[in-house]
Amino acid sequence: RGEQFGPSLREQLRTEPWRRARAELIEQLGRQAWSAAWRETCGEIAPTVSRLVEQIGNAVAESVVPGPEQTKLRLALTFADQGQHDAAWLPLFDDRELADAPILAALKAVAEQVHWWWAFEKVAVLCERPTELHLDDRGRLHNGDGPALAYADGFALHRWRGVTIPVEFAKILAALTPEVIRKERNAELRRIMLEHYGHDRYIVDSGAEPVHEDESGRLWRVNLPDDEAITMVEVVNSTAEPDGTFNTYWLRVPPQTRTAKEAVAWTFGLTEQEYEPLIQT
Repeated sequence: RGEQFGPSLREQLRTEPWRRARAELIEQLGRQAWSAAWRETCGEIAPTVSRLVEQIGNAVAESVVPGPEQTKLRLALTFADQGQHDAAWLPLFDDRELADAPILAALKAVAEQVHWWWAFEKVAVLCERPTELHLDDRGRLHNGDGPALAYADGFALHRWRGVTIPVEFAKILAALTPEVIRKERNAELRRIMLEHYGHDRYIVDSGAEPVHEDESGRLWRVNLPDDEAITMVEVVNSTAEPDGTFNTYWLRVPPQTRTAKEAVAWTFGLTEQEYEPLIQT
């Protein structure tokens, strides 16, 4: 393939333009202003993209039987141009007077159209952008209704809060019942089920009885096999809504909590003895 494709142009088209543009911009702005510009344009998205790139690369490599072919594939992925994921750093150089501005503009145009790609002297290998990409609020791959990341060729990653889940797990989540959750033997998958179903809903639907009640609220506990008990305090907002109703809130607390007052106190970082509210809202 080396003879057919010719040498890689990655250094000329991406690595060196990035290095030169970075050095030039640092010289123009000074290191302190450079750091501030990085934080404002790329500081938030860059770590998320880096984690995503690593997850995709690992998943692609692991789809091949370990051995020489997997080693070659990992090496190829390491030297890929990252296409749309270069958006993690390209914005830093927008509208800058730089010697490599034309190359950076070309990289930006590529990032808007393709996923990972490989540039050689005679051939360019391009990958289509994913058809689906779902992240949670912390930038982790996450979807309970199907793949968290999917491509047109059928390659997909199924993740919940970044944790790998079985391909058919989405169908299970869509038809959850307390009995299905209770029978799940894998504690990690059971926790995902509970998070999707809702801990408070599980307590109510499982027919649990409160273990303690006082002026602060009701304390509920449901034991689970090979896992810590679900312990929650149910409290009612003392301030009425505009329609005259009072909202109910469920708060998860440590499993060893003994009373409702201790549970509410814990949510404020206090002991039961320290918690003596004068006014409740």
